Amino acid sequence: MDVSQAEKVLATLAEVYALDDVQAIVDLACKRAVELSPYRLALLSLYFGDDVYIGLEGGDEEMRQSFLKAARQATPESRARRRQRIWEKHRIEGTNICFMPEDSAIPFGMSFHASEPVAGAEWRPNDRLMLFVRDAHGEVSGVLSLDRPADGKRPDPASLGPLVWVDRFITLMGVVIHNKHLQAKLRESEERYAAVVEQGHDGILIVRDGRVLFANTRVGEMLGLPPSLLVGRAADKVIAQQGGTSLPGETDGRLLRPDGRTVDVALRTSTIRVGGIDARLFAVADITERKRILAQLVRAKKMESVGTLASGIAHDFNNLLGGILGYASLMKGCLDDRERTLRYLQSIEKAADRAADVTRQLLGIVRDRPVRVAPFAISRVLGEVAGLLEETLDPSITVTMRWEPELPNVLGDESQIHQVLLNISLNARDAMPKGGTLTLEAAGTGLKGRPAVSVVVSDTGVGMDAETLAKVFDPFFTTKETGRGTGLGLYMAYRVIERHGGTIDITSRKGEGTQVEIVLPAADVPAENESAAPGAAAPTASGAVLLADDEEVMREVAAEMLRGLGYEVVTASDGRRAVNAVRNARKEFTAVILDVAMPVMSGWEAAGEIRKIRPALPIVITSGHDLDAATNDTQGLADACLKKPFRVENLRQVLDVVATRRAKV
Repeated sequence: MDVSQAEKVLATLAEVYALDDVQAIVDLACKRAVELSPYRLALLSLYFGDDVYIGLEGGDEEMRQSFLKAARQATPESRARRRQRIWEKHRIEGTNICFMPEDSAIPFGMSFHASEPVAGAEWRPNDRLMLFVRDAHGEVSGVLSLDRPADGKRPDPASLGPLVWVDRFITLMGVVIHNKHLQAKLRESEERYAAVVEQGHDGILIVRDGRVLFANTRVGEMLGLPPSLLVGRAADKVIAQQGGTSLPGETDGRLLRPDGRTVDVALRTSTIRVGGIDARLFAVADITERKRILAQLVRAKKMESVGTLASGIAHDFNNLLGGILGYASLMKGCLDDRERTLRYLQSIEKAADRAADVTRQLLGIVRDRPVRVAPFAISRVLGEVAGLLEETLDPSITVTMRWEPELPNVLGDESQIHQVLLNISLNARDAMPKGGTLTLEAAGTGLKGRPAVSVVVSDTGVGMDAETLAKVFDPFFTTKETGRGTGLGLYMAYRVIERHGGTIDITSRKGEGTQVEIVLPAADVPAENESAAPGAAAPTASGAVLLADDEEVMREVAAEMLRGLGYEVVTASDGRRAVNAVRNARKEFTAVILDVAMPVMSGWEAAGEIRKIRPALPIVITSGHDLDAATNDTQGLADACLKKPFRVENLRQVLDVVATRRAKV
């Protein structure tokens, strides 16, 4: 046994185990192979998957690069075939050493091609030796080629001498280098994983059996704790899922900081296996800034919408007020002409009705008005809308109406449907600046398996392109000039039809007109008989009415209406004065009318106090706001509600109803 050779092998192994760089180990193996063998040049080629290592001792860098290029160009299949042929034809029995005769040896940097050995030929100094290298699994992973004998002497196949040590050495090194390669790949994978997990923008949280198994640095930063302190904590003390969603695939949640504060986050979850047990992986993104920016955008959009709305409303109200003031000034000069005065008064009343419609639209945006369900004839509503249109449309626009003779009644709020159809018809009018045909149609149909009525409003106007059509139901979207529209008509129509359980659909093409189809559920019962149109108010009542309103104009107008109906009137400017008037009255009031929004004490508060003093006294609540939401919380305090603005006949009807209702108690 050559002790010096054995010592070199052991020393090399010790040195190799201290290294992590695989290429450095390959280079060291080549160097030791030259030291252990009688050759001056060693080439070690190793292949692990797509990774190629070339070690060279006794050559230059140009030679190494030449071999590296050739190695990368060769396919694994071609390398395997060449090795197999060399192994079968040139291997020295009992070793991993293959003898490559001179005639088959070719220069370094080129592929090896096996050839038949020269029969009976002796080895020559330039003959090449190849040693097959095997990995930890016993598979051939490469070759060590030795060339250029140092002393010019050929080796003796019967007594290989130092080459035996080279064979043993390279056998050990094949296993060691393979293991080092696997360790390097594992280390590289872990580094990539660590880079993704620890340096990524999002947090990573793994929860198993209800407790935190892992938390990366980003999660620790969000919570203000080192990740190590989070491991083992109950997951519900760290993270809370809220169930909402900000973006597709995400769930809104919150991280719970130890100081009591929370961090808004978006969560993406998946199931993974950790230690053979299912665990939940949470990708955690801090959306605090996203929410802040979104809130700013929403506020900016609201301000833009308010500006658009204010502009449109101001324009509409200026026109209405212009008409009211104009007709009022004209009346001053023709008070003796009853017919003209009555016509001007009717125009003023019509303008006031339109102003009330605008305020109702605004209230509809603030809250959903409940649908007052009752059967009604859609043909009557269409006739009323057509009548209004014919009074206001340009003569160049023709209105046509078609509906089936035996249409079922519609179930819904007649006033809301009337307003929707009027708004859609006015849009159709505006779409025909050069004239055209506006058609109102109705027919029986079905909706979700039940009888329904289809109402179609169509025009032959300018139409809309696909981009405009996609936005028609957006609030505040309008194609009209600035100041000519609020962009609320179709938005409110959509809301109303939706609350009725119906559908609304618009089809249009540029230059070919527009068609709006509304489908509403049919009623199973007939419509109520229409009451006769109210005539002129007559003073048929008596007694005293307490009227409380902080708005002087409304207080004076309502008082005049009441006096015209035959009542005595006592007024109060706030709820507290109204309560005191009831408490100190020398005779009973016939009824009390209270505005909701008053200083000192509101109308509802005053109604509660008055009910304690005079439980049977009829109370009417009035307001310019939507009363429906308020009455749900104040049932029993008022006998009736009266929506502002109101006419004399509205006031008389309400007082008659509450008087009759109280008389039956």
